[in-house]
Amino acid sequence: MGKQVKPKKKGTADSEIIKNGLLQAEKRTAGEQPKSGGYIVWLIPILLAIVTMLIYSNTFSHRFVLDDHGIIKNNKITKAPVSWANTKTIFSTPLRKGDFSDLENSLYRPAVKMLFNIEWNVFDGDPHKFHFVNVLLYALTGVFIFFIFYDILKKKWVVPFLIALLFLTHPIHTEVVANVKSGDEILSLLGILMAIRCVQLYLRNQKITYLFLAVAAYLIGSFSKESTVVAVAIFPLFIYLFTQADIKKNIIVSSIMLACTLFFLVCRHYSLNGYPPEAPVNALDNYMVLCKDPAYAGTAQFASAVNTLGLYVKTFLYPHPLSCDYSYSSLIPVGFTDPGFLVSFLLLSGLFGFAIWKLLPFGEKGKNTHTISFGILWFFIAMSITSNIFFLIGTSFGERLFFVPSLGLIIAIVFTLSHYLQKGEESSFFTTLSKSPILFGLVFVVAGLYSFKTYDRNEDWKTDFGLFSRDVQYYPNATHLLFYMGNHLSGSEFAENLEYDINENHLNIDLKDSVHKANLHSIAVFQRALSIYPALPSDGYNQLGKAYFNIGQIDSAYKYYMKAFSEDSTNPIFTNNLGTAFYNSSIPLTNLGIKYQQMGMMDSANYYLLAGTTKLMSALPYFLKAHHGDTTESDFMNNIGCIYGATQRPDSAIYWFKKASAADPMDITSVQFLDITYRAVGKIQEADYYKTKTAEVKALRTQLMK
Repeated sequence: MGKQVKPKKKGTADSEIIKNGLLQAEKRTAGEQPKSGGYIVWLIPILLAIVTMLIYSNTFSHRFVLDDHGIIKNNKITKAPVSWANTKTIFSTPLRKGDFSDLENSLYRPAVKMLFNIEWNVFDGDPHKFHFVNVLLYALTGVFIFFIFYDILKKKWVVPFLIALLFLTHPIHTEVVANVKSGDEILSLLGILMAIRCVQLYLRNQKITYLFLAVAAYLIGSFSKESTVVAVAIFPLFIYLFTQADIKKNIIVSSIMLACTLFFLVCRHYSLNGYPPEAPVNALDNYMVLCKDPAYAGTAQFASAVNTLGLYVKTFLYPHPLSCDYSYSSLIPVGFTDPGFLVSFLLLSGLFGFAIWKLLPFGEKGKNTHTISFGILWFFIAMSITSNIFFLIGTSFGERLFFVPSLGLIIAIVFTLSHYLQKGEESSFFTTLSKSPILFGLVFVVAGLYSFKTYDRNEDWKTDFGLFSRDVQYYPNATHLLFYMGNHLSGSEFAENLEYDINENHLNIDLKDSVHKANLHSIAVFQRALSIYPALPSDGYNQLGKAYFNIGQIDSAYKYYMKAFSEDSTNPIFTNNLGTAFYNSSIPLTNLGIKYQQMGMMDSANYYLLAGTTKLMSALPYFLKAHHGDTTESDFMNNIGCIYGATQRPDSAIYWFKKASAADPMDITSVQFLDITYRAVGKIQEADYYKTKTAEVKALRTQLMK
């Protein structure tokens, strides 16, 4: 007899239907998805760009702050006319080369410096337009984030939109966007994202043009910031998880990107080769140096680094208060028994373990948890080079260093929320929103709070004084922050900004008195820093000397100028300032000699006049040495001219003042001294010309201040 076929039970049939339905749903997840409307793919990027522009719109009126001065505003290479010769200089020298106070030769970021060079010439040095470009580039990172994950999810838009939205609004990114110099961070991430997007298109369309574009984008990122090299570990992981490429194709593409990295490292080596080796990392820059100090016995670099990574995550989750500096002693070394280390270690180990576990078995691809793992691993890969776990870097903590790693955490968080809270199929914008009110409500509330915090924090970055004075309230023991504050208060930038604000806003403030008080405040700030840590960077000693110089305490100024000079006798600024100490100490002697001369006491008069001249001439070798160290700096030439003017050699004085004016047409001191010198020798026509020119330079400087 033939075998009888039993009819299926109803329950079995139902289970088959459910099973088939789940299989179809899984196929839709891994394969094509219904289009939710062609307008979505354009609407969302435009919306993201608008949101970014709005929350960073208050940076468009900001000035240059912090490192902007050394890399852009005061950097002669950045400000030079755009040319092939200057471009070669940019690509063959350290980032800070061109700033006369440069002591750092380890940074090689020519792509971003070339961008600043172009911007300076196109925008005539207008900082407001620099800020606009920074925000525009930042918005572009959000657009690429959206398109990358829109492609991964087969034209699903919800998760890509929410990832980009949280990334663009996050307050921890304010340092990167509001500080023009941190365009290097933006170009680094943008280079990685553009390369990933081009790799996506290449592997799907098999058009070699996309691979060339990927290489170009990755090189732009690499030559913008050294830490871009971490992407060599991101590319193969991304290709494996989110494309249909086989292992052979993955190896080929990843090897090409590795070759780009090696090319960058070779260029960096040859460009920086020959410059003085970097000084050992200072405790003021990275507190983990103190782990070797007997005073911190029981602490360890690894424990301190892990504890700091935990602080990064904490600041990411709760971004308040934010600061431009978190140096010693706001952060101190810890050991393996410290609660901060233990909590951080368990959290980070758990995240890393979860990411690896959810990738297993490696043969299965396309799971939602794979994207969560990718986000977590992106965080660890991107953070590895700046974590201080494997080697010490020049800083222990910086919000800018979390810019690229933070994207990984946002990817993981949004995919996790979507996994539990997203309901129904995606369709039109508002229909989809209505289906998952908890998901969208939660993300929109967080993004809204982030936006308010970001907008508020941006205000602190408007000026150096506003930034330092605000941050020191939250971190009063951060020695490097105190160093920044002291530098600014005794610097010419503070006085110039104050003068501009008084004139622009018609303030009833005595400029001279305010500047005097600012220098007293600077001295107090520096002394506080020294009470916390008994050393300053050489530039700090120089600026402390300048504060004393500005209030007329020449002996104290000489003491700290000499301390700076003894630490770095090649620095032309330190050399020049020593000369000014000698120059100014001659003035009381000369005045005393003139007084005795008027009283008819010629012996005493001759004694003090000779002593004054001797002291005055002792300044000349320092001024000449400073000029030899930097032949483009107008201040050094003006000082040489002053020596000749004070010793009744007007022709030589005029020569140096003209030389200074030619070196820097915006230098007001040289044209003022030319007016005075020509008038003193009776050449009124020439004097009047330079008097008019002085007014013109003042007007131009005021315009630039705006």
